[in-house]
Amino acid sequence: MLKRYHNVKRKQIDGFFVACATAKETGLPYDILLDSLGTEKKHPGCPRVGVVVDDMVVPVSISEEPVILSGFSFKGSAEICDWVIQNHIPLRMHWDKILDDLEILTIISHA
Repeated sequence: MLKRYHNVKRKQIDGFFVACATAKETGLPYDILLDSLGTEKKHPGCPRVGVVVDDMVVPVSISEEPVILSGFSFKGSAEICDWVIQNHIPLRMHWDKILDDLEILTIISHA
């Protein structure tokens, strides 16, 4: 049975909207930011999620072999990469605008 995700949290960072999946919701050590525009951005770059580490957003590629795009090393990065591997299909579907914010947050939330 699919749980309903009722609290869509959107933030605006550097002029772009993102959906925020909290650490509590995902079971990860950090909050995850999901780009709400994805491929609709003027210059989308590679598919990625943002990992909120202290006061920084660290980009991690969405793929079967995720990479920390900034090269910034942080505790728990292996766990984040494993999570991206497990969820790369729905994360990519969200990036490609097949899933909306509510749908992706429902899928990845463990709360």
